[in-house]
Amino acid sequence: MQSVSIISGCSTLHGALRSAERNWVRQLESALSADNLTADHWAILSQLSTDDGMTMSELAAAARLAPSSATRHADHLAERGLIFRVAATDDRRRILIGLSSLGAKLVTKIRAEEQLAEEELRARLGARRYSELSAALGVIAEL
Repeated sequence: MQSVSIISGCSTLHGALRSAERNWVRQLESALSADNLTADHWAILSQLSTDDGMTMSELAAAARLAPSSATRHADHLAERGLIFRVAATDDRRRILIGLSSLGAKLVTKIRAEEQLAEEELRARLGARRYSELSAALGVIAEL
């Protein structure tokens, strides 16, 4: 049985998705590495805001990271002053994590780079195919 190539050299959906993710992260690498961040750091920072805090378990789930990895990365980001940790007002045992003002400035900068990469991809695919891709990836992410 002959395999069908999904995306140049990737014969499975898994391979195509991993290749696409690696290429996408590579697009952002210059912005991330300029600020000494990894893709996992960005996964965390991009989920946070300066207004509302999240618990570590909520953050790990939103960033799609294992809780231990999320904690390790959050510790690093806190040491750099990019995030803060505070006790929740309704339950002092709950610790909430949010973006510091320094972290918010960095997120704004990297989001601009991410937006440029998305605009480039939208231009290459066309608006309809870009929209279909976004919808399909949304479905896959929910599985």
